[in-house]
Amino acid sequence: MPEITDPLRRLSRSRLAAPIAVSLAVIVVSINEIGYDRQRQSTLVRDEALEVRVAVDRLRVLVADAESAQRGYLLTNRVDYKEPYSLNLGELLAVIDQIKAMAPRRPSQRAALEELAAAAERKLGEMREVIRLAEAGQRDNALALVLTDIGREQMVVIDRLVAQVAAAETAAFIEAGEQRDRAMLFGRIGITVLVLLCLAAVFRALKLTREQEEERTERQIELQAERDKLEREVDSRTRELTELANHLQSVREDERSHLARELHDELGGLLTAAKLDVARVRNRLGGAPPEVGERIAHLIKSLDAGIALKRRIIEDLRPSSLSNLGLIPALQILCNEFSSRSEIEVDAQLDEVRLSPNRALSVYRLVQEALTNVAKYAKASRVEVSLQAVDGMAVVRVADDGTGFDASGLPASGHGLAGMRFRMRSAGGSMTLRSNAGQGTVIEATLPLA
Repeated sequence: MPEITDPLRRLSRSRLAAPIAVSLAVIVVSINEIGYDRQRQSTLVRDEALEVRVAVDRLRVLVADAESAQRGYLLTNRVDYKEPYSLNLGELLAVIDQIKAMAPRRPSQRAALEELAAAAERKLGEMREVIRLAEAGQRDNALALVLTDIGREQMVVIDRLVAQVAAAETAAFIEAGEQRDRAMLFGRIGITVLVLLCLAAVFRALKLTREQEEERTERQIELQAERDKLEREVDSRTRELTELANHLQSVREDERSHLARELHDELGGLLTAAKLDVARVRNRLGGAPPEVGERIAHLIKSLDAGIALKRRIIEDLRPSSLSNLGLIPALQILCNEFSSRSEIEVDAQLDEVRLSPNRALSVYRLVQEALTNVAKYAKASRVEVSLQAVDGMAVVRVADDGTGFDASGLPASGHGLAGMRFRMRSAGGSMTLRSNAGQGTVIEATLPLA
């Protein structure tokens, strides 16, 4: 050891020792500050992206809830439906103001955020006008305004902008995380290199280096323990969110059932009573002019159309055929009615499968949503719907010969498909979608049998 310690002793006494030590200290401090600044900037970017994402998602939910409450109030004229609309209104205005305040801080998203806020305000104005007309007793005008494309167009704009902003902010969130990881890696590599240089230059600090290494190991153990704790917390929160989503889905179906009952009991009774009254009046007007008879016949035809519309709305909200007849007859009725309305040929190959009530409802909703998409977008002439049992799983498949689309470019946050996927996942199954331009679309889902 004397031949090693003597050069080190001479080095420690030389005039270069102090400058080297100071230089190493400056380098260490610089690397640490650079890494800290980059991590802080990445954290700020992630927090802002997350805040914007939460705000736009909340805006979409509030607009949908307000529109649902508005239409429930318009259909039933009950204050119970107006109260949720009034409650959502204040929070919706606050979220719109929040998005406006965020826009200047997000230059890349400023135009989209401002356009989203403006679209939400236009949608809010349309809903306010409908409520005003309904409260003024002008329900026909209010219904006419709802049946126009104004509200739907605004919802399409809102959905598109929410998806656009959410995708951009998600990308910013991921990029900031990658920058943070790179900063952390840069810091770790820099410190490791400096430690190695110090070890190579100063053997006399071996004991101190070992102590630092032990401390570093302890920190890694603590970091691992903290990471494990965070992973457990993430798993717990994920389970909670899944349970909440399942609960919201159940609440949605309950609300649909409740609204269907209200329409059947209240609106159905009113329309039936009106039809009976018109029939009595018609019987007593035997000698009336022909135009009176024509008016009464037109009124009866309008009442029949209203009753048919009420029945169709009730069936869409909560299919009575599913509860009374079972899944296979309900799907057959759904396919027949869809083919009759859309003039699209439907080939239904349905085998008896044993499914729980919740999973049967999930299959029905999947086929219903898929057929709705075919009618809206596919421009198809033929649709195949099949349900069969394969290896202990129920396999439902909806395929059309329409125009198709590029499935790889489809946003993951599309509400219709995302809702279908989540419904299948929450029921213990899975869903896949295959489509190419000009080759039609295939939606296939699997669920465990009862």
